[in-house]
Amino acid sequence: MAFEDFLPEVGEKGRSQILWVFSFAIPIIFISSHFLLENFTAFVPEHWCWVHFLDNTSALLNVSGNLNFSSLLKLSIPLDSNGKPERCHQFFWPQWQPLGPNVTGQNMSQLEMEPCVDGWVYDQGIFTSSIVTEWDLVCDSQTLKYLSQSILLAGNLVEYLIWGYLSDRRPLSYLMMAVSSTGNTFVQSFPVYCCFLFLFGSSIPGVTLGSLTLIQEWTNSQHRPLVTVIFTLYFSLGHLFLRLVAYGIQEWRELQLVMSVPFFAFFLASWWLPEFAGWLIFQNRYDEVLKVLTKVAKINGVKETTLTIEVLRSTMKIEVPPAETHYTMSDLVHLPILRTRMLCLSFVGLIFYGLSLDLHNLGSNIQTLQVLLGASAFLSRSGALFIMNLCGCRTIAVACLLLAELFIPARAFLPQGKRVGFEERGKWGVGECTIRGSSVAQWIEQRQLGGPVGRALCLESG
Repeated sequence: MAFEDFLPEVGEKGRSQILWVFSFAIPIIFISSHFLLENFTAFVPEHWCWVHFLDNTSALLNVSGNLNFSSLLKLSIPLDSNGKPERCHQFFWPQWQPLGPNVTGQNMSQLEMEPCVDGWVYDQGIFTSSIVTEWDLVCDSQTLKYLSQSILLAGNLVEYLIWGYLSDRRPLSYLMMAVSSTGNTFVQSFPVYCCFLFLFGSSIPGVTLGSLTLIQEWTNSQHRPLVTVIFTLYFSLGHLFLRLVAYGIQEWRELQLVMSVPFFAFFLASWWLPEFAGWLIFQNRYDEVLKVLTKVAKINGVKETTLTIEVLRSTMKIEVPPAETHYTMSDLVHLPILRTRMLCLSFVGLIFYGLSLDLHNLGSNIQTLQVLLGASAFLSRSGALFIMNLCGCRTIAVACLLLAELFIPARAFLPQGKRVGFEERGKWGVGECTIRGSSVAQWIEQRQLGGPVGRALCLESG
């Protein structure tokens, strides 16, 4: 007898299931927003070398005349191939000759230039500050921006590799999120910022993995696809929510603080949620399992149950694996079908994160791209369950991946000025890739694997 067979005794479609599904909405929305937060807090604005000449008021008064700032900037900063100020180089000395009325066709490549030596000036038209402008993560240091994103995902990976240690300790996960994310608001150095990012990333699986496991544990197999799609919709809402919050906040520290403080409230609220019944059974803590079942029955309005500790012990023996059995991540490699599907999910995740974590390279209007990302993912996820029932999982998965394969690479071969329409279609394809990845993962868990250990393996590897 499986744990699912006890659900009719306490109510399998009651208020408790509905309450738990929607109680995770706000926390998951904030967590999803944090995944893409660096699209705004690490925004790379237009920039050029800072030069003493442009800040020397007396010198400017002597030479400015009728020249505007753009013309004065050309005295010290060369132009790139697009006619914009070079980001990482400056002239050794002001170049007066190109500004003369009789000088044309000046070959800038022959003029003596040097890397920026006194820092940079940043355009504050979109965001007044970011970690890029605060710690000068540009030019030779621009790879550090991507390093911070990698550190966040590395924290995720480490937590999954230790079998989701924090997933059974949700309050601790929320506390780590609150402290590390809020701490990043006040850091004064980039290395400390990265350390807090790693801690935040390592605490994310404790909430996401634990939340989805709890929802699936208390839902019968018939309704698991529905609650799983609802759960994934929260991630799409998080993308849209981030755009809404970032619209009115242009300072990266303020945005970081606004997105971090609510985790303290989530930490307090997490103590109300029940423990994992499957984990308690695995630990032979049947008295606590009975308390959880009784609590759920009370919330669902079930007045009397026939469950006792003796009944739980006698009927759950088949659900508890032998003590000498140990499961590792290598078990995923030994199962051919599961190994193939996990590799497919990894490539889908590579497509999504590779594009969504670097939106500014897809276009100049990052706010619009953020909305398109969230909207496309929300629409595709909300329709996934119904489409799968009609066409089947494999058919819709292949169709969505082919759609993304058509639009995303095609954009790379278009001229810069003609890419706007393909940005929208490309992000739409990414949204469908994402829902297919999440839907396929859940179908593996629900249809191919049985028991909490198998589902945990699939969740962690995905």
